[in-house]
Amino acid sequence: MRDVKGYFWDTNILSHFRREEALLRQHIDRVSWNKIFLPSVVVAESWRGRLRRVDSVPKAKPEEAIFPHRQLLETHDLLSPFRVIPFDEEAAEELSQLQKKVKRRKKRHADMMIAAMTLSNNFVLVTRNERDFADLLLTQHLENWIDNPPVVG
Repeated sequence: MRDVKGYFWDTNILSHFRREEALLRQHIDRVSWNKIFLPSVVVAESWRGRLRRVDSVPKAKPEEAIFPHRQLLETHDLLSPFRVIPFDEEAAEELSQLQKKVKRRKKRHADMMIAAMTLSNNFVLVTRNERDFADLLLTQHLENWIDNPPVVG
């Protein structure tokens, strides 16, 4: 196994983690929990979705507020065991370089920020959406822990 500084999880991997998928668990056991991190961009995406649901609850029907608020607690519980790495100056510099390199930027800002953070921290990005990052990261910076079993040895 190559020596990796750390692994960033993309938002889609959190969904699989929440469902406690066995193949993902095997990868976690292989690499050690202390090498798994969340980029602050992924944390923001997770909260943004939940908060949007809470804000959209009609004020006239109090009982409809119960489920979205339970989801807020579930999101808190899901995110709480992770160490979060903030988007910083080095990531901003990487993002600037990626923006010069990649012409197709529309609707991809979060992906580009995650890729920049992956590069600036010298991490591997764990995602099921490898194609979204193919023009941003080299293959040694990408792993799919959902469709690919862990490599032994």
